[in-house]
Amino acid sequence: MAYFGDISCCGCGVWSNGSAPAIINVSTRCLQIRGHAVSLDYPTRTEQKNEANLMVIRSDRRLQDDFVDAGADHGNGRKTAEFKKPLLSLGANPRKPLNEQQKPRRPLNHNSDKVANGAYFSKHKADSLRRYCNNGKLIQACRVIDEMVLHGQIPDSKCCVRLIRGLVRTGKANKARHVLEVMMLSGGVPDTITCNMLIARLCLEGQLSSAMKVLEDMRFTGCSPSGITFNTLIRCMCSQHMYDKAVSFWKEQLRIGWPPYEMTSTLLVDLVCKQCGPVRALEVLDELGLEGCQPDVVTYNALINASCKAGCLKDAKMILARLAAEGIEPNGATYCIFLHSLCDKRRWSEVGDLLAHMKQANHEPDVTAYNIFINYFCKYGHLDQAIDVLEMMVSEKCFPDIVTYNTLLNAICKRGMVEEALGVFRSIRENGCQVVRITYNTLIDALAKKGEIINAMTLFDEMIGDGINPDDVTYGSLVMGLCKKNMIKEALELLNQMLILGFEVKATTFSMMIQALCRECKAEAAAEILRTMVSKNIDHRSAFYLSIVTRVAKSGRCKEAQLLHQELVKCKVLKEDSQFILSS
Repeated sequence: MAYFGDISCCGCGVWSNGSAPAIINVSTRCLQIRGHAVSLDYPTRTEQKNEANLMVIRSDRRLQDDFVDAGADHGNGRKTAEFKKPLLSLGANPRKPLNEQQKPRRPLNHNSDKVANGAYFSKHKADSLRRYCNNGKLIQACRVIDEMVLHGQIPDSKCCVRLIRGLVRTGKANKARHVLEVMMLSGGVPDTITCNMLIARLCLEGQLSSAMKVLEDMRFTGCSPSGITFNTLIRCMCSQHMYDKAVSFWKEQLRIGWPPYEMTSTLLVDLVCKQCGPVRALEVLDELGLEGCQPDVVTYNALINASCKAGCLKDAKMILARLAAEGIEPNGATYCIFLHSLCDKRRWSEVGDLLAHMKQANHEPDVTAYNIFINYFCKYGHLDQAIDVLEMMVSEKCFPDIVTYNTLLNAICKRGMVEEALGVFRSIRENGCQVVRITYNTLIDALAKKGEIINAMTLFDEMIGDGINPDDVTYGSLVMGLCKKNMIKEALELLNQMLILGFEVKATTFSMMIQALCRECKAEAAAEILRTMVSKNIDHRSAFYLSIVTRVAKSGRCKEAQLLHQELVKCKVLKEDSQFILSS
């Protein structure tokens, strides 16, 4: 019995023993017999040379038996009798003319069939892989890659990259890892962004060892990691409380010769400081310095910020002293970190000392530093001191920005000083400072709460004229002001406009609108708003809806309250036995 192998290195073979049967190596997929390649009256011995191999066909072995046995050996064979039937029909066809029957037959060349079928298979699978990637069929694309690898085909690198990214985005990190391995073993070189995406996904899933293996594969293929690569791995290690391993890892990368990324060193020191304290963080700084990674002011600022957020001002001052000892000059961010911490703890005397130190170091406070002062003074109700700081800014030739003005406007409006707030607003426009949406929202809300709805609407028109689009806060303030002035029609129009524009309407806005409608004896419209609230799932609590009905009843509108209660029972928000307090 002849054996049909699947050896790709040669197309045929020869036995050393003359009496042994010949081996014909062809692909197991090419088992179909073509009529023009089979002749029942072959000579006793035929030899033909195919490149460097000799193919021998002997008469003592029927060709069809070889094919049948080969197919059976691979599970694809058919019975000999079934195979003989089509062989008998390969003779002369009586319907054809004689000259067509006597055409010379092409020689049997298994190697050419194999090459042709291999090329077809390769092109077919490559097209399938490209089509699946374009259509987002990731699992099917993975199967095609597995089939290509099984048959020695090389998948396209661009398709592999797209497939890896798609698998990572859909959370299939392990499949993406497999495709990356196939790509690299096939000679493909991945890009840094794709590898970073895969590493980030593996770290997110807690697969640190797999992420480290991807880093090793990147080096093997010549794909250089970036600072983002190292940052992701260090974050993953620290999230698993492996701080010493993170330090050792980064020191090892520096010894290998990767650039001493300041961003990575700063991240590592910051994470160590938050968990292990500033003393250990300074030790890590010294260790990194021995590896050629010198810290800068950004690194020290990260340590100072971590210490201040932890409430360790003493440690922060120690780090500041260390910074000066290293000959590194503090910058504005350094002082602003201290100002935030001192103002938050209301340690005003130390704030004054810090300001004096800044002037001695020729670091005059900038607009950011002044905004910190103004923000905390307004936060703790010291409006007079905030205004003094504003005057100090102007005298020091440090011009306020829109953040300064918005902070002051918010504090002034909370005091109910609307006229003063409008004066500040006019000075903002005169100074050429560009106002933003929050500026208008602050003033419109203050005017609406005070009942000055006409001025609020005027400011609203001015806002649109400046090209600033109102948001849900703007509309909500105006609806509230209109309800307070019993301008129900205008309020309802604005509310409908909010719903049409898709803005989020607060539950308090709906509640105020319902109460205003009930005061005008428009219970049907109020019930419609209740249905809208229920359909939009504004509030799932039945107690909230019951409180609306209760407030309407207490205002003396018992009939309207009963109608609202019936509507809520119909919407299955309230039970029939639920009760509300009627007005006395």
